[in-house]
Amino acid sequence: MNADEAEIYEFLKECANVFVSCMDISRKVGRGRRFDQDKAWARPILRRMEIDGIVEANPFGEYRIRVAGSGEMHFKEALKKPGAQLGDTTIIKLEDVQGDTSLSPA
Repeated sequence: MNADEAEIYEFLKECANVFVSCMDISRKVGRGRRFDQDKAWARPILRRMEIDGIVEANPFGEYRIRVAGSGEMHFKEALKKPGAQLGDTTIIKLEDVQGDTSLSPA
């Protein structure tokens, strides 16, 4: 996690299971000139955090820290569970499987 992700994560931890808009996150975490230059500077960072499974988004584009047991599962977790629906999993990244021989074809 880089510095921006860590700051966003700490801010969302204070919001305790409440979805927060990207603009509010950008305003609170990017005080001053950063927010003035780009009111949605946090959006690509939040999207990356969502792909990594750190945060989750609602249909309105608001974010919160991913709640354990929210029904979503990471791709690698789903592979280990027989009968899991892979279409409902999050995206797997190349670095997640590099060096992992359990995912190699026999």
